[in-house]
Amino acid sequence: MGANRFMVLKFRDIIKTALFAVIGAAIIAGVLYFILSGRSENNQVYNPGTYSSDIVLDNGKVTVEVTVSKTKIKSVELKESTEEIPVFYPLFESAADNIGNYVVKEQELSYVPDEYSSVTSGLVLDAVERSLEQAKVN
Repeated sequence: MGANRFMVLKFRDIIKTALFAVIGAAIIAGVLYFILSGRSENNQVYNPGTYSSDIVLDNGKVTVEVTVSKTKIKSVELKESTEEIPVFYPLFESAADNIGNYVVKEQELSYVPDEYSSVTSGLVLDAVERSLEQAKVN
């Protein structure tokens, strides 16, 4: 007759094994999340087209046009309705160019204006944001 064999497990070893299993599962879940979230960039964010928003001023209005593709902001342009706008508001054109370049490059609206054009830049950024809200997929 054979001898009975007992397996002795230390509680410390059981805890270590369980901890490593949980950490391994978390690492695998994290890797899968990053792989799958990288693929979601192909999802449609905007309805392609050109969207506009007006800024009403004392001497007329300025229209900000934002052109988007399914996933990207392609351009931000300023359309002046009258010739008086550049005369009375000389910073609008340069602020719109700076914001447009930044938004197209960075694909976000976190532009920080300089101290001289903060009000003008704020108006342009608000118009860009309104245009992007129109473009978003519901």
